[in-house]
Amino acid sequence: MARVEEVGGLEGFGGVYSHCPDLFKGFMFRYGVLWSHSKLDPLLKDLVRLKSANLNGCRY
Repeated sequence: MARVEEVGGLEGFGGVYSHCPDLFKGFMFRYGVLWSHSKLDPLLKDLVRLKSANLNGCRY
């Protein structure tokens, strides 16, 4: 899968979402709510995030 060009002076994830600032802002809000208001153990959330990245071939 081809990488999306990074823009806006941000590397990685932020640079990809910088193509659409409104989408990036919305994503970061929802992502923040997930991490700050979830009842799941922080270690479990991290393991889920890593498993998801691995299944999707994320090299980050």
